[in-house]
Amino acid sequence: MSHLVGPQLKVPLDPRNGGGVKCPVYMNFTMDECLTAMTCCNGVATCLYETNHLVKALDWAYEVDVLHKNARFAAKPLFDWEVFRPNPPCLEFHRQHLLGLVTASDVLLKLGNTGAAAYCRNVGNTIVCSLRSVMEQLSLRREVLSVGSVHTIMQFRHPDPTIYRSLEITNPELQVRGSWQRLKWADSSKVTSRMAHSCFIYKSRLYVCGGQKSGTFEVYRDIWCLDLVRMNGWRELPSYRRPFLNCPMVVYEGKAYLFRGSSTVDYLDLEREVWGRFQTHFVNARGKREQWPYSEDLTDFVAHAVNGKIYVFGGKYKRPLGCNFFAVLDLATKTWRHLSGTQDDLPLKPQYDEPGVRKNLGSWVSEKQDKIYIMYGMADRQEAAIFESEFASSDGFVYDDCWSWDIAQGKWQRERVVGNYPCPRAEMSVSYNQTTKQTIMFGGYSPALPYYVEGSQTCFGFNYFSDTFVLDHSVPGTPRWKQVITGSFPTYRAQGQLITDPATGRTYLFGGYTNTDWVPTGKADLTKSYGDVWQLRVDVPGGLFDEIDWEDERRSAQLGPWMACYSCGSVGVWKKCGGTCDGRVFFCTPNCQKEGWPQHKQKHGCRARR
Repeated sequence: MSHLVGPQLKVPLDPRNGGGVKCPVYMNFTMDECLTAMTCCNGVATCLYETNHLVKALDWAYEVDVLHKNARFAAKPLFDWEVFRPNPPCLEFHRQHLLGLVTASDVLLKLGNTGAAAYCRNVGNTIVCSLRSVMEQLSLRREVLSVGSVHTIMQFRHPDPTIYRSLEITNPELQVRGSWQRLKWADSSKVTSRMAHSCFIYKSRLYVCGGQKSGTFEVYRDIWCLDLVRMNGWRELPSYRRPFLNCPMVVYEGKAYLFRGSSTVDYLDLEREVWGRFQTHFVNARGKREQWPYSEDLTDFVAHAVNGKIYVFGGKYKRPLGCNFFAVLDLATKTWRHLSGTQDDLPLKPQYDEPGVRKNLGSWVSEKQDKIYIMYGMADRQEAAIFESEFASSDGFVYDDCWSWDIAQGKWQRERVVGNYPCPRAEMSVSYNQTTKQTIMFGGYSPALPYYVEGSQTCFGFNYFSDTFVLDHSVPGTPRWKQVITGSFPTYRAQGQLITDPATGRTYLFGGYTNTDWVPTGKADLTKSYGDVWQLRVDVPGGLFDEIDWEDERRSAQLGPWMACYSCGSVGVWKKCGGTCDGRVFFCTPNCQKEGWPQHKQKHGCRARR
């Protein structure tokens, strides 16, 4: 590689390249140079995988994809959902890209990351299907990616209980232990289960506002509060003036701000517990007032409060596909400025210098409050088809990218997604934990990753997730993703809200929904929403993992809608113990209950009910 890139550039690309995906050296490659580099990277990745050097194997396999992306960047711009074909056509280019994807898939599957492993093979399958020549398709099917290998990996859930139950930490650079525990409170009060709601924490109190119960047309405007220290039950606060969906609330200096696309911004004074509002307007770089760009029904966006300003990116207001409009509100002057992106009234043009149009994305702010990150999300081409809008398609599309906005410099950079990374998705839960210096991602939904039900002809064109990942920012250099291996995990869901208490460093999950055909619940409804609260602990300094009995938790695990038998460890829909432990453990048969009862009785103090 050194004769291609020169002595100044280290491969795989590292922070000395600025840390980003774009590389001028790669973009200037001829096709022959690009193929040579891809072949070299694939060879190194394969050798490293075969010798079990999984961290470096992933880095080199990912470098093949980086080379592919830079070849794309150097050509005529395309929208992200369009397949790149070099001109003139080159089958070897697709073959090398496919080899890198398959190697990455093999590594990720070995680590138990079924979601990302399935995604890599699904992308490869799309590449093969996009080839115009049937003979070329057959050649790549025979040499690199068979239909059977794609179908097999699409039969996994993410995580899949049959694999996940036996996972061990085999590579600490790519995996970490964790624990999900469902919380209980003192009284019987509870918040109605919901999706599309807003959630935040202030002074160790969890607030839930708005949203909707799945399967109904009722939209909420209520707001509830749970003291996370006392855990003495939910308390209702004054409701918002009207129902709302999919609008985040952000906290700054004792107020929770709610922006819904209107020039009027609402806020809840968290000390006085009363609502207020104020008027805002847009100004240009010279301070002159500009026309209001949004409509009043902006949803599915992300928002952050940073140093007296509220940043808003993406979401949906006119174009069903989503938008990439990025703006900032100065709370002192009550004025907005447009930072980047295209208004929905203007035509979209493909480009590679800023994030594409999207909604239901993940986002967080860096520890130093100097960068805003956005990741994944979807361009809703299926909803565009419903409304007969531009860019419509029956196929869903999720982004595989991560971008950072440098607040001081005012520019975007596309970042590398490295390590044991989460499968691209939308409607996921994301939070940055300042105590552990980690970005946490949980759950979500993909309209672009199929799921085949094993042993049947049923195929879902989508997937729900219940896997957990952390991006470790504590180590110098490019941060790597790690999968969090937990004994139990909440049921597969999307639109849950993951929030971290800045006072304690504890991370919580509330609510969300799932499809009951995809996740069996025994209910007749098509969707099910949740009103549960879970706490995540991670085995890192400050992650509170010392409070966990790891081995006991794995024996009494609840794996989404399935359970592990406390006695034999088999996974299924089992009966919970009927003793005084309130169903802490599960048994698959009366014989297992008889065998496991003495140890369960001694360990958990359970007694038979009279």
